[in-house]
Amino acid sequence: MAQPGTTDGPVQDTGPEAWRVGALDEIQELLVSSVPVDSLLDAIVGHAARRAGGSAAITVRLGRRTAVAAASDELAAACDRAEQEAGEGPCLDASRAQRRITVPDVHDDPRWPAWREATLAAGFCATAALPAARHDGVDVDLAIDLYHPRPGEWDEDVLGDVARFADDAARAVAVAALAQEQRRTNEDLRSAMAARAVIDQALGVVMAQNRCGPEEAFDILRRASQARNQKMRDLAAAIVASVSGQEPHSPHDFQERPRR
Repeated sequence: MAQPGTTDGPVQDTGPEAWRVGALDEIQELLVSSVPVDSLLDAIVGHAARRAGGSAAITVRLGRRTAVAAASDELAAACDRAEQEAGEGPCLDASRAQRRITVPDVHDDPRWPAWREATLAAGFCATAALPAARHDGVDVDLAIDLYHPRPGEWDEDVLGDVARFADDAARAVAVAALAQEQRRTNEDLRSAMAARAVIDQALGVVMAQNRCGPEEAFDILRRASQARNQKMRDLAAAIVASVSGQEPHSPHDFQERPRR
């Protein structure tokens, strides 16, 4: 059986304060770099696992969607997936109740049977579920699951550090998710504006060829698009290219400004 990606214990070489500073510095750098939410979550779960000296997974609800968002290894991911599929487990209960849940020995805890079976099969004997505190205006529920192959009580300092880190992570994920959605909206707007410009150019060609007004030209273009089962923008681009001898250019084909 594969072994969880663990160390002999919590990270001690640089101390908890240095760990938290380093983790937050990386999160800030990732936010400034506008990385995808998935990349941010990968970094967060990696830091949580290192602080706990074991494995970790993150469950996140963004809007109405809840999923295992990231895991330090496949074994931890399998445990949280079993929890999501069963609809019950320590992480989900911790998030719902907004309280920490620890399981010093999974063998002795009969709750959540599907999750328990998957967790023991993965080689984990102890777990802790740490939910981020909810904040007004932050539509993110986030909880970090910690896993360890040896049974025993969790170090309170470790749990406190990771719990505070979960709060920081939730705010960071909310910011990253909002930025990612804004980038998608901007891209959709750019595509729509570019398509409109190309269609307008094609309408000019159709109007000149058929000596008609813009409404009739649009109807001609629409009927031709339907008859050929071709998107109107693609048909418009072909018309413009056939007349000009080159691909149509849209003034809305923006270039990203270089970062400073």
